[in-house]
Amino acid sequence: MIKIKRNKTLLENIDWYIVLIYIFMIFFGYMNLYSVSYEKAEKQLIWILFSFFSIFIIFLFKPIHYKYFSSFFFLFTLFLLIGVFFLGKNINGSKSWYVFGPISFQPSELSKISTSLIISYLLSQENVQKNKKTLLYVSVLLIIIPSLLIFFQPDPGSSIVFSSFILTLYRQGLSISFLLFLLLLIFLFIASLKISSWIIIFCIFSILLLIFFLRKENRFININDLLFYLFVFIFLSIFVVVSPFFFQKFLKKHHQDRINILFQNEFDKKYRDNIGYNLLYSKTAIGSGKFFGKGYKKGTITKGKFVPEQHTDYIFCTVGEEWGFIGSIILIIFYLLFISRIYFLSERQKDIFGRIFGYSVGNIIFVHFFINLSMVMGLFPTIGIVLPFFSYGGSSFWSFTVLLFIFIRLDAANQASLI
Repeated sequence: MIKIKRNKTLLENIDWYIVLIYIFMIFFGYMNLYSVSYEKAEKQLIWILFSFFSIFIIFLFKPIHYKYFSSFFFLFTLFLLIGVFFLGKNINGSKSWYVFGPISFQPSELSKISTSLIISYLLSQENVQKNKKTLLYVSVLLIIIPSLLIFFQPDPGSSIVFSSFILTLYRQGLSISFLLFLLLLIFLFIASLKISSWIIIFCIFSILLLIFFLRKENRFININDLLFYLFVFIFLSIFVVVSPFFFQKFLKKHHQDRINILFQNEFDKKYRDNIGYNLLYSKTAIGSGKFFGKGYKKGTITKGKFVPEQHTDYIFCTVGEEWGFIGSIILIIFYLLFISRIYFLSERQKDIFGRIFGYSVGNIIFVHFFINLSMVMGLFPTIGIVLPFFSYGGSSFWSFTVLLFIFIRLDAANQASLI
């Protein structure tokens, strides 16, 4: 008897493992949000239902539509990012919101989706191998444009998230030297806030001089190499001198305070009632949960609302207080499984567009996850980075859902093409 192999339906090609983890995080996140604020949880439920409806819309489009409309979508989000300077509403010191009656929306969330799509489309062209290096640097430029517009709103937190795309470009062949150079600039920026510029410049000069002589292959000095090292020295020196000025002039007072507290002791009486207040009670809430936690809705610090913005940036300290070390570790494990699954699905994509987009999604979620947990534990300044699918925020929850399910849609099409 001849058996006819039945083609799988679109639903059967969906990776249900990642969908189940997504549902778990929504459910667990909603429970913790409800514990912090019933009113916020009620509003979040509306966005969750709207996101579910958006999933249905996402699956109506074919993968080819996401490719060919990516350029128009990217230009549209740039238009929104520029428009927010003129039509946006100032909330918490940042003019980064459009407000329509009871609904507020951040175009920066939309730009994460559009930037992921445009980079994926650009680097998946047929002739990409011939001009790969050029296209990679064009992609860097496409990342910088929206991130600068967001930075000057000012919303430095959302702007930093765009650094996640550098990891995507590294996967596609961007030089490790470029990545290390960016990390060096970040280190020098932070160091220049507390160390004399002259000391840093002397260290830069000494290190470059040492590298130059160690790499010199003969006793003759190559003028091109000398000019290159001289250029690097001048650029880094100017960067170090300008960084404190940039810090003072372009970052608002509360942004400066959030960075400065990393160099201070938030338990000191001088800081505990002002810039160290959030961090102090965040650490206290997490530590007070001990091993098994105080129990659901029994967190005294949570119920007393001692931690400002606990429903958004500091939602993780609710987990630490009410679910303890065990609950926190379980949540972290689920996030790591979730991100790992996205990377696994990305790597198996036959279509380059789907692979690049998948890595972009995984990297965005990873950077949000890593920075948010670092913030609540005092390892990173508080810069308004939410915990994906967990923190309160309609536009952020919606954008994460759309990012994830566009990729799931691409993966389902990829699996269908392999049958």
